[in-house]
Order: sequence, then C-alpha cells, then structure tokens
Amino acid sequence: MNHPLKIVVTGFEPFAHGTENPTLDVLAELRAANDIEGDLIAIQMPVDSGKLAALTSATLDDHKPDLWISLGVAPGLSVIAVERIAANVMDFPIADNVGTQHGGHPVFEGGPAGHLATLPVKTIADQLRASGIPAKVSNSPSTYLCNQMMYTVLHLIAEKGMATRAGFIHVPAHPSFVAKQVYPFVEMPSMSIDLMTSAVKHAIRTAATVEQDHRRPGFNY
Repeated sequence: MNHPLKIVVTGFEPFAHGTENPTLDVLAELRAANDIEGDLIAIQMPVDSGKLAALTSATLDDHKPDLWISLGVAPGLSVIAVERIAANVMDFPIADNVGTQHGGHPVFEGGPAGHLATLPVKTIADQLRASGIPAKVSNSPSTYLCNQMMYTVLHLIAEKGMATRAGFIHVPAHPSFVAKQVYPFVEMPSMSIDLMTSAVKHAIRTAATVEQDHRRPGFNY
C-alpha cells in the first residue's frame, strides 16, 4: 500500500520594509481547504538570511517530505513564475528583517554555481496556463531570500541524499496591497489569493503525478 505523499509548502513572513506577503494567505487557504491529496506541512519562514538553512534542514529531517514547494512574492510580477534554477549567490538589494544585507556572498561555500529545480517546471507552467492561470517558467529567482531559499533546500536535499523533489514559485502582489500604492505604482499587477492558491494546488498535483518534465520549447524568461 502506498503511503500518502508528504508535501511541504513554505511561505515568508512580511518584509520589514513594508511589502506584505500573500504567501502566508496562500498557506492559510491551503490549510483551510484541506483538499490536498497527501499530508500537507505548511511552514512560515522568517525573512532572516541566517536562519533559513537550519530551519530547512530540520524540516527535511523531521518530515522527510516527498515534495517541497517554496513560495515567495515578487511585486511587479504579473503571472505565476515557476522557477527553474537557483544561483549560489546572495546579493541583497535591501536588508532582510534583521538588517543583514549580503553583497555577493555564496549561499553555501563550495557549493555548485546553481541548482536546478527537481519539479517538472515546464509541465507545471503549461498545466497552469491550460487551466486558465497565467504562468511562465522563470530562469532567475533573483539573488534575494527567495533564491537563497530555493538554493538552500535543493542543496541540503542533495547533501542529505534525499529523494525529495523541490522547487520555488513566485506569485504577484495581491490586490489589497496594490490598492494602497501611490504614484507611480498604482498600476502594479496583482492576483487574487484564491487564484494563487489554485495555482499552488495545480502545481502540487502536477508534481505528484509527473516525474519527468517535457523537453518541448516553452515560455522562458
């Protein structure tokens, strides 16, 4: 008898510089819906560069998940962005919530230059668009905490020799955040929490059923 999949989904706490983070609302919606086929472990991550590795390592050891999808917000993004690769660099445009601002340090000393997501990123993006949710494959999660989160989980999975498949999804700002903006950000793109949550559910279902990503040319940015 097959055991239920263990699925970790992470989001970030709000940023001290004023950017609200809809990923926590998505985690709350996933918990409330209770319709994920598998055991959902929803975790809030701190906007603290120094804590990500230890928290990620402990979560991997404690839960030994089959799937891991981390979420982050990218204000100005207009679609769901399924990230393909994380770079071994931290170059923070602004400080994290405890005042740390890296200027080009590696995520892990001696680690490879990059880690590819082990989720079927192109298939996920295709399935999202087919279901009416705007999406793309992104080839850069930037060099801030979202990239650090993605690189960290993929690197630790490799170091621990685990079979966990993992990746990262960026979501746009949500409407209530955009409504508070002043010129020139009044026309910032947004997406509802419901649609973001639906996108994550689709991503989980696709990752749970598709092991090998397709090699057809796709939408890449």
